Amino acid sequence: MLFLSAFLLYPASIRNVNLKNYKDYARVIITLSAKVNFRVGKIKRNGTILLYVDMYGASPGRAKPRYYFKSNLVELIRVARQDRRRMRAVIYLRQASTYKVYYLPSPPRIIVDIFSKGKKTRRTIIPKETTPQKQKTKFPLTRQLGLKIKRIVIDPGHGGKDPGCINQKLNLKEKDITLDISLMLKELLENDGFEAILTREKDKFIPLEERPAIANSKNADLFISIHVNWSKDHSISGVETFYLNFATDPEAERVAAFENETSSKTISQLKDILQKIVLNEKIRESKTLALYIQNGLVQELKKFYKMKKDMGVRGAPFFVLIGAEMPAILVETSFLSNPEEAKLLSTSIYRARIAHGIYTGIKKFVKFLEEG
Repeated sequence: MLFLSAFLLYPASIRNVNLKNYKDYARVIITLSAKVNFRVGKIKRNGTILLYVDMYGASPGRAKPRYYFKSNLVELIRVARQDRRRMRAVIYLRQASTYKVYYLPSPPRIIVDIFSKGKKTRRTIIPKETTPQKQKTKFPLTRQLGLKIKRIVIDPGHGGKDPGCINQKLNLKEKDITLDISLMLKELLENDGFEAILTREKDKFIPLEERPAIANSKNADLFISIHVNWSKDHSISGVETFYLNFATDPEAERVAAFENETSSKTISQLKDILQKIVLNEKIRESKTLALYIQNGLVQELKKFYKMKKDMGVRGAPFFVLIGAEMPAILVETSFLSNPEEAKLLSTSIYRARIAHGIYTGIKKFVKFLEEG
């Protein structure tokens, strides 16, 4: 009975408190045994700036009273019970900072990203129209300031213990296909003077939420996540490109649910995350990038495969795009579940054409920005 009472009072416990330092910001990760309601605030005490995270219905668990870190932004994190129902983690900051907070469900984690107030903010591109052809002249400031796209982070989907979708008949795994396409895309971009960085260059597992963090830490100008699609209906084929937003139709939700599988089994939990991140400025410029890449990919493939289906551009809630501070998109290059497209995906020439199509879309997007 005592155990049951304690569980009802404290349905979750703190498992760990950790800090990751990136080039431009620090990330505090509070890992819990279960989801809790929480609140984050900022106070100043005796000249020291403090952030606090109040966790309701949580017990100390394995948390230590103090965590010291070597960081330009975070000096110390203290964990203590605030009252009978509430645990508080207090983050001592070394300098004036801003922060973003969101929750990730698997395992349950509260994430606090802390940015120096002196950090330069990225330019914001806000096109008004929805098609590349109609968006010209919407970016005169980009041309006037001479702002350019130079560094691009390419994210080969899945990897390591996460194979992605698998075609058993042809022994094809999504993680191998995406890496091959990404390596080809990297070479194309570098030969054209861009700096291209891969989130992984071998068969390695990287958690979904760490991939945009890599792009942020590299000060990337664009983030491109490469994937291969799958459907229970093996007759479905084609290419489609996504940007981060709430799913607008059941099919977009299905794709997001599959790609998010290694982080969460339920798409509904993403709503809490998106509501805690300021996304509007990046949604619109990411949508523009998605339109250019989708057009470039479809036009390239239709040169050789006349019946290639254009499935369009849609918004959907992908973990791998959350937190990216630059235009970020996810490309579903073809369906490994479709027999014809699976055979094509098994060939180097088809993968090379996919890479070239994405490269063409990037080039057109860059030209669009620079010429206004």
